[in-house]
Amino acid sequence: MNLPKNIKTNQNLKLSQATNSEPPRTVVAQWHWKRHVWAAYQLPNGVKVMSERQVALIVGKSKTDVRIFAEQKQLESIIVQIPNGKIIKGYTLPAVAVYLRQLFEQGYLLEHRLSLSRSEWKQLIEALSNPERGKAVTPNPCFFSGNYRLAKAQTIQIKLENHIYLQVLVVAPGEYRIGYDEGMRCIHSNCEWLIDNSPKRAKTLSKMKLSKEIVECRVNTPEGVKQVYTLTCEDWLSVWEYFANRGNTRATAILKACAQESIPLRVAKALSQGQ
Repeated sequence: MNLPKNIKTNQNLKLSQATNSEPPRTVVAQWHWKRHVWAAYQLPNGVKVMSERQVALIVGKSKTDVRIFAEQKQLESIIVQIPNGKIIKGYTLPAVAVYLRQLFEQGYLLEHRLSLSRSEWKQLIEALSNPERGKAVTPNPCFFSGNYRLAKAQTIQIKLENHIYLQVLVVAPGEYRIGYDEGMRCIHSNCEWLIDNSPKRAKTLSKMKLSKEIVECRVNTPEGVKQVYTLTCEDWLSVWEYFANRGNTRATAILKACAQESIPLRVAKALSQGQ
């Protein structure tokens, strides 16, 4: 994979001038990549930025080095107000990618404390360069604190009800998982509910007795290789039951269909029929 030479920036993310309007307020957030998590700040429009200190942590340099590089390269930044009321200059994720890319080309990252391979550094830089691709679905760190596992999987679609279809990921014989987006889509609910980064939502997930293991599946799609976070079929039954108890009719229909014939059995039949 080639690293992008010229990372395109969002034209809406120009440096905010605090002279005419109040800088946008942010909330504390996190940016995930595989099993790694970095602190960040999130704007009302969903865009994430990092302070000089946060950038320093991810690139392995001092805040002074970050400031000098940012000024020399005119990195994309936004003047924002962080939760404690302080006004800072926040650097967008593509801007952080520019910094990491130069360090990578200079060989500095080979001594970085993360000890990533060259291929992994390229993947990380690519992910930062294109935050829109993977920002939507990441595990709630307040709950999902178990071991991380990356597994290859193939996709198969099964029919649950007349107009309800479900894409299941086959990791291994007898091991079937469902992606965050897919599991919420089939009940016409937003995935934001599942990934809401809050202790309150973590408590709700804990009451469901979901597994805390973080399993990301790597699947081939027409658009290329895609990685998705997943839950087991048993975990999804608990999630759907939660929504069914709150009036979600599609969740109720799915539970009834699963009671008649389980998802693993439906997948096994579909595989035996060569779907």
